[in-house]
Amino acid sequence: MLTFRTRAVSIVTAIVMAGCNSNNGTFVGPTPPPSNLSGDYVGTIKDSQNGSANVSGTLAQNGTSAGGSLTIAGTPATTAQISLSISSDNSLTGAIVIDYPSGTTCTFSTTGNYNTTTSVISGSYSAVTNCSGQSGTYSLMQQCTDTITDTRRHPMTTPKC
Repeated sequence: MLTFRTRAVSIVTAIVMAGCNSNNGTFVGPTPPPSNLSGDYVGTIKDSQNGSANVSGTLAQNGTSAGGSLTIAGTPATTAQISLSISSDNSLTGAIVIDYPSGTTCTFSTTGNYNTTTSVISGSYSAVTNCSGQSGTYSLMQQCTDTITDTRRHPMTTPKC
């Protein structure tokens, strides 16, 4: 016959073991490395105030952060700085700062996605400071990849720069 103490220890052990297995069968492993967004890009931008234009630029990446400079074609050309956070599902969030030739500097919030099959970053943006009401979309195709600064190795689907 089991003593009260033995039963109590058995019950506590069962509760602790159940708590250790409370993930409902879902394996929680290490976060997969982010996609490699570093490299050269070409594409288009469609802006609510300035219309459509071609874009080219280069992004560098460190871990789950990428950023760089984009040149928006026009007379004169306009430079945009972009900073992105990359999630494990390849969704992107960040900011864009554009210094217009007129002297106005605008900051935009941006969200988007990196398609690993097509190597395309597509997204939308909207004004946060200055340029009230201005918004747009962009699509940037990765032409080649550069090495990202991260300890993990990444497969490359586009040619190396």
